[in-house]
Amino acid sequence: MGVIVRLPLASGLLSGKLRLDQQFSEQDHRHYNRDGDAFHVGETFNGLPYAKGVELVEELKNLLPADTDMVSLALRWILDHPQISTVIAGSGKPQQVISNAAASDLPALSEELHQQLRDFYYHKVRQHIRGGI
Repeated sequence: MGVIVRLPLASGLLSGKLRLDQQFSEQDHRHYNRDGDAFHVGETFNGLPYAKGVELVEELKNLLPADTDMVSLALRWILDHPQISTVIAGSGKPQQVISNAAASDLPALSEELHQQLRDFYYHKVRQHIRGGI
């Protein structure tokens, strides 16, 4: 049986488009649950403090293969795991749905890139996650 992945883009962090000065509407969980005030802190930005998450994504961009954007990399990385059957990525526009679905047609990431991403997670990300791993 496969696994369904929710929040694969870490509440938008892995879109690569969020900025430190980003403002979210009052109805957006990224505004009112940034620090776990409304529900589990791990549900927003996958438990990363917002500023640290933006910083880490900027660093992560250095690992992007040519002609690959952050969203495609994140979704393809998830799809490369055989346990995964479904990825539910949010989208506000029809083009985002099309782009998200297209990630399944991309070739698998190289083992070298998978190793770089594992190293990045264990050495730079993991220690900043709040709410349990």
